[in-house]
Amino acid sequence: MRPAVSVTIPTFNRRASLERAVASALGQTHRDLEVVVSDNVSTDGTEDLLREMASADSRLRAVRQPENRGMVANLDAALHLATGDHVMLLSDDDWLAPRCVEAALSALTESPGSAAALGRVAYMRGNKEVAAGQPVALTATEPARRVRDYFAAVGGDHGNTWLYGLASRQLVQGLPRLRNVLGFDWLRVAEIALAGHIVMLDETLIYRELGGTSETTERNVRESGLPLSHAKMPHIVIAREVLTDIGWRSPVYAPLGRARRLALGLRCAAVLLARNAPHFLFHLAPSGVQRCWHSRA
Repeated sequence: MRPAVSVTIPTFNRRASLERAVASALGQTHRDLEVVVSDNVSTDGTEDLLREMASADSRLRAVRQPENRGMVANLDAALHLATGDHVMLLSDDDWLAPRCVEAALSALTESPGSAAALGRVAYMRGNKEVAAGQPVALTATEPARRVRDYFAAVGGDHGNTWLYGLASRQLVQGLPRLRNVLGFDWLRVAEIALAGHIVMLDETLIYRELGGTSETTERNVRESGLPLSHAKMPHIVIAREVLTDIGWRSPVYAPLGRARRLALGLRCAAVLLARNAPHFLFHLAPSGVQRCWHSRA
């Protein structure tokens, strides 16, 4: 029988934090779920840990990839291994509040036409909360406006927490496969926002550990196997990807028509460039100017 929810966890050599992530998913108040872990050929005993945890709870399903496919491909694989009616992503160093699945599923049920639901996020270092955030809801009636509102908000204090919302499996698995580009997660959330509202719950539902791959652009680029030059001016690279994805590459935007999707792509890319102008100027400045800039921060 198909579970109501799949919690999907891509992982690679994170045995210590993975155990906490899996336990938080299995410990949800909503019990009708599966936890799917896609192991990107870990070498730190992750396979043994997952075998042990699966023997104690049959709702855990671990799949070991035949070879290391890279971070983005493994994340995409995890989402496509889901069999539940709804699916959500969980990083292997983050964890869920016990009511996360129950609350998000209720929000989707009570909001027909919504594409995804998520709650507040607590940013942690170890067991200490160092920051809290509440990503904005994306509930404009016009699909293109939701996409514009998303790009006006993403990349600030809340990173891209929208990516961890609960959505229908049919929607998520029907989207194009994730591409290994800088900002791949931004492109994905924009596609979900085009499909429907993304609702926010006034409740902390996810705890995100600081210090992972996404903490710095340099580490993100390096571990994704992307050109190191992308870390110099990341938002220019992302703006270019946004323009091409919305403007002509992604089939998701085809219903808008050529002119409207190109206009939307240009507008979203412009929003990103305008919001991050100081960042670009910093990287373009000589190193001495950069040091002075740092001293004023």
